[in-house]
Amino acid sequence: MRAGALVEDYRNNTFRSLARGVLSNFLLQNKRLPFFVSLDSSIIHYKSWSQIVFNPQAKGGWRAILERYWSSEPYRLLNNAVAGDPLLSKYATINFLNALLQKSEDELEKCEDRGRRDREDPVGALMSRIDRAMQQGSPSADGAVASICRALEEEAAETLRDIEAAESFTHIGVPVAELLERPDEFREKARNKIIVHLVRFLRRLRRESPGLKSAKSPTLVGGRPLGVKRIQRWSELSRVLPIDYLDDDLLSYRIASRTVRVSESYGSVQNYVVYLDKSGSMGSAIQYRSSPTQVEYVPKISFAAASALALAHQLRRLGARMTLKLFDTEVHDPIADYARLIDVLARIRADSGTNISNVLEDALGHRDDKIVVVTDGIDQVSDDSVRNARSSGLDITFVFIKTDNELLRSNFPCIHLREAEPEVLLRI
Repeated sequence: MRAGALVEDYRNNTFRSLARGVLSNFLLQNKRLPFFVSLDSSIIHYKSWSQIVFNPQAKGGWRAILERYWSSEPYRLLNNAVAGDPLLSKYATINFLNALLQKSEDELEKCEDRGRRDREDPVGALMSRIDRAMQQGSPSADGAVASICRALEEEAAETLRDIEAAESFTHIGVPVAELLERPDEFREKARNKIIVHLVRFLRRLRRESPGLKSAKSPTLVGGRPLGVKRIQRWSELSRVLPIDYLDDDLLSYRIASRTVRVSESYGSVQNYVVYLDKSGSMGSAIQYRSSPTQVEYVPKISFAAASALALAHQLRRLGARMTLKLFDTEVHDPIADYARLIDVLARIRADSGTNISNVLEDALGHRDDKIVVVTDGIDQVSDDSVRNARSSGLDITFVFIKTDNELLRSNFPCIHLREAEPEVLLRI
C-alpha cells in the first residue's frame, strides 16, 4: 500500500508528528506497520469525524476498513471525546493500531499459504490479500473487512471507557498524562475494582464533603519559607501557586519576574499522618449507601483510600499536609501524592495480617501531628505500645471498620463503622 485513504495533505507536519509519536510507543515499537496506516489512523482520531473525507480514487482493503470503521457509532462516540486533543487522540490511535495488528495476525493464521511477510508485516500482508480478493470478487474480502472492523469497534468502545476513567482521575487531581503513554498499564488501573470505586467516592466527596475541623492549636503564622525558586517555564506555576487558582487567567497575577518566593502557608490546621490498613481483609466488601435508597457492596480499601485522599485535598487547600502510611504486619514507606497512592493501590495484594503495635511505635515519631489509624482487624496489641503512645500525649484516633478492641477503645478516641463512610476522616 503506497497511499492513504483520505483526502489530506500528508506532508502536514502535525499529522506526521502524530503518526511518528504513535509508532514510537512501546506497544508498537519494532512492529512493522505501513506508515500511511499509522498516518490515516492518527488523522481520523485527531480530526473531527465530520471533517474526514475519503479519497474517491483510493481503492482496496484499507479504504474499506477505514470507511466502515469511520461510519460506526463506537468510533464516532470515541472521536467526540478525543478529537483535537493530541494526548487522547494518540492514546486512541495506539489502541486502534494494536488491535489492528492483533486482528491481522489472527486473520493470517487462517491462511494456509502463509509466508515471511505475513509474520514481519501482518497488516500490510493482510491488506494485500484483501486487495486481491476484492479484485477477484471473492466474498472472503467482505468477511475479512467485517471481522477486522468488529474488533476495531470493540476496541473503540473499550478506549472510550478508558477516556472516561481518565477524565474522572483528572477531576480528582490525579495526573494521567504519563499513564496514557502506557495504555496497557492504564487500562489495568482503570478496570481495577478498587480504583473504580475510589474514583467514584472521591467525585462524590468533592461535591458533598463537610468542612475540615480545626486543630486544637495553631501552627506557624505566615507560612514556613522553603526558599527562592527560579521558574524555568510557566508550566511550573502549578508547583508554586495553589491548585485552586490555576483555573483563572494567569496573566491576572502580573508576575514581574520568574523569581518567586516559595513557602508553605499554615493556618490553624495541624498536619495529619494517616495509617491505613492494607492487610488481606481490607480487600473484602463492606456495605455502602450510594443514595438513601440504594445499597451496594464495595472494597473496604476503596473507601478508606478515598477518605485519605479527600483529607489530603482539604489539607492542601488549607495550607497543611497529610502523610499516608500503609501498614499490615509492618509499617510501609510514607506516601504523599495522589498519583503515587493510585499506583500503590492498583498493586495491592490481599495478604498478610495486622500489627497495631508497630503502628503505635512508628507514631511516636509524629508527636506534633494529628494521627489517624484506619483498620478492619485487630489481632493483638501490646500493652507497652499502648502505654508509650498514651504517655507521649499522641493526638491519635482509631477508625475501626466492623471491628473493635477494648484496650484501644479505653485509651484513645475511636470511631466504629458498620458501613462505608468515605467522609469519615473529614469529621475527626
